[in-house]
Amino acid sequence: MRASLRTLYRDDTEANLQKVFFHALRDDLNPVNDQGHWKANPLLVLGGFLLIAAFGVFLYFSHTGGGAG
Repeated sequence: MRASLRTLYRDDTEANLQKVFFHALRDDLNPVNDQGHWKANPLLVLGGFLLIAAFGVFLYFSHTGGGAG
């Protein structure tokens, strides 16, 4: 039974978690660049940058004592 299901869903892109994940993260308007490489969604890149910046601010204030007290 399992072997039958694997052969049935092997080529189904919606059943493959990795393909679904990368499809959700790619840029819908221009998913690949001129060389055929995967292009990330600009909102994903901006969100990652803001997350790293917030983490840097947290580290800065946690090491300097932060605050006026």
